[in-house]
Amino acid sequence: MSRLFELDSGGAAGRHALAALLALAAVGFGLRVWGLSRAGLAEDEVNKLEAVRAYERGRITENAEHPMVMKALIFVSVSAARAWNSRAPQGDRLTFLDVSDEAAIRFPNVLFGSLTVFPVFLLTAAFFGRRVGLVAAALWATGVGAVTFNRVAKEDTLLVFFMLFALYFYVRAKQAGGGEPGLKKRSYVLSGASWGLMFASKYFPHYFGLNMLYHYLFHVRERQPGEPRGSTPALFYVVVFATFLVANPAVLLPRTWGYLAAYSSEQLLTHHGYLMGETLYHNVVSKGPFGATPVYFYLLYLWTKTPPAVLAALAAGLWALWRRRREPGAAFLLFMLFFWVVPYSLMGAKWLRYTLSLMPFVYMTAAVGVAEMARRLGGLLGAGGLRRAGVAAWACALALFVGAPAYAALASAPHYSLYTNALSPRRAGYYFPHDEFYDAGLREAVEYVAAKAPPGAVIAHETPGVVRHYLARYGRGDLRPRVISDPSFDPAAEAPPVYAVLQRGRTYFENREEVGRVRADFRREHQVVVDGVVAAEVYSKK
Repeated sequence: MSRLFELDSGGAAGRHALAALLALAAVGFGLRVWGLSRAGLAEDEVNKLEAVRAYERGRITENAEHPMVMKALIFVSVSAARAWNSRAPQGDRLTFLDVSDEAAIRFPNVLFGSLTVFPVFLLTAAFFGRRVGLVAAALWATGVGAVTFNRVAKEDTLLVFFMLFALYFYVRAKQAGGGEPGLKKRSYVLSGASWGLMFASKYFPHYFGLNMLYHYLFHVRERQPGEPRGSTPALFYVVVFATFLVANPAVLLPRTWGYLAAYSSEQLLTHHGYLMGETLYHNVVSKGPFGATPVYFYLLYLWTKTPPAVLAALAAGLWALWRRRREPGAAFLLFMLFFWVVPYSLMGAKWLRYTLSLMPFVYMTAAVGVAEMARRLGGLLGAGGLRRAGVAAWACALALFVGAPAYAALASAPHYSLYTNALSPRRAGYYFPHDEFYDAGLREAVEYVAAKAPPGAVIAHETPGVVRHYLARYGRGDLRPRVISDPSFDPAAEAPPVYAVLQRGRTYFENREEVGRVRADFRREHQVVVDGVVAAEVYSKK
């Protein structure tokens, strides 16, 4: 097994790398767990909570557009939190140590997101060596783009974790020589199991296809004379399929397939639209590529939401990779970046959380750029007569391209999604309000209504799951929730008292006229401000 990992071979160097990765994982965990409950649950997260409650009743087809691994982990986390919170009668325990629903639901992704430093390092080191691998892992651990989406209960974190391991073990299988059949077999088995777990985390099979296409077009090792062709064994595919079924048995149930068919054909959509800047765009697959959110959606995100130092390292890395584009590692990163940015940009449905699967390749490329700049700086310092020029160059490069972005992430805690760099012409919450807030502030808005509204009042909103959850928490089951985009409901025509909770990020084609009338005819009572930006507003008609 020692040849499978870059960590357990090479004596002291391997031990030092392992110690560094453990430290990076701890730092990454601290960033991700800090203030985990400061934002209330989003609608998608409440859906996960309701799926967990259905699991408790033996129903595993709830929230069936997504496979089971994420929900199973949340089930374990919520159950553990419940056991912890009931460890003693409330009067006999320190209630501030209780675990909230928000923290319990998000904790699995916090943990796996922190541990992703290991596959990031392994995959990078397999192509570029340990030093570059450690830089890539450090960028992931502290990167605001990774931290942001590791703190929400969506499937992308697990997809990335297992995908990177799958890519790494497949590379190791291909790098193993013909005289190492045991190593090849173990690598294929581990890669297959990782692919199966990735499929059981999120139904995004195209990454599997990209992996196979890359290894068809490029070779990570020259075949020796007389060595048989390194075709992928059938065992690999068997392991992929078997792991997927074991981890996601709900896929065998007809009800799941019926739900998936309705979901993929957009029959379950009750509202449409994504507000980007001041323009409302369609955001569905059927409207792509040019009738939906702009094709520059993700490039704008990278430009405005990535620390400038990382952008500079990314540019240097792309230049270095292009010059070495015939080498396996350079070809791999250029291939993965191209086949992420272009197809995702042309697809009609776009969400910022999808970028989580892009960021490992961004950080890997930036790490190559950091190494290239450190090498060139070391040459300049050495030519100037400075002793230990290489050490000084690496210290400067790490401080500028890793330390400064890490400080930017820390300064934006705990609302990392609102980080906006100095290159952005607009402040946070302007270009991507839905994804930047992700229903932050909604819990506080519902709490305000629960405290102020008279019995039987209507509360108009766009998040039935969140409103239902927090009304129950605040003991206001008497209030009457109504969805603004429901064609049978008009808050302006409803008899008072009516409270309307408005969120800029939840502006849709189906509700924009009603929202306009609420702003014109109702009285604004309350604003929820997050990091200086209005996240939610409460209007009333009494």
